[in-house]
Amino acid sequence: MSAEANTPFSESQQEFLREAIQRLLVHGAILREEHRDLYDWCRVQHQDAKLDELAALVGLKLHWEHDHRLILAVPQSPRLLRRFRQDESLVALALWYDFDHAVKDDGKTPDDVAFTVRELNESLATKFKDLVLPKPTRMREILQLFERKSLVRVTDTAGVGGFSEAVVRVLPTIRFVIPFPNLEEWQRQRDRYVQAAAEPEEENDEPED
Repeated sequence: MSAEANTPFSESQQEFLREAIQRLLVHGAILREEHRDLYDWCRVQHQDAKLDELAALVGLKLHWEHDHRLILAVPQSPRLLRRFRQDESLVALALWYDFDHAVKDDGKTPDDVAFTVRELNESLATKFKDLVLPKPTRMREILQLFERKSLVRVTDTAGVGGFSEAVVRVLPTIRFVIPFPNLEEWQRQRDRYVQAAAEPEEENDEPED
């Protein structure tokens, strides 16, 4: 590493560093559209591998998605993982599938995939028709969790239709949190959850709250 890379952080840089590491630990990602100055600072540190090395010390592996202007932190330690409840896993599976379909088949860009809550519920009903699906209050809780984990962004409109017409924008981070190589693997996971529905609840490991 160069001598410049070993130079101690200034006081202002330490503030950026604390904010970056804390946000990556809590929210799993840094998006430039929301934290422009922090994202740009992180990109400079990435050139000297500073932030990557520091993130590794706390058990995170960083994925630099410059095309989508985001930095994703993938936990490498079980202690940093949060276990998804079954209904959370089903919603995540549906979001992954619909994101993949929108990009590969409908020609949407990964930064422009969005559905209403009503459309998401319809998607769940189609994919998991034999399962009891989340009630509106529970769906709101799940989407709030996914927002904290930087998987979606929800625009909750107060107009006609209420929460069912709220817009759920799916972030490209969904591809890494649920890293299926293809739809065949998605189908196998979907079948596993359908089969497990009548059994004690099974959970998935995901970044901790």
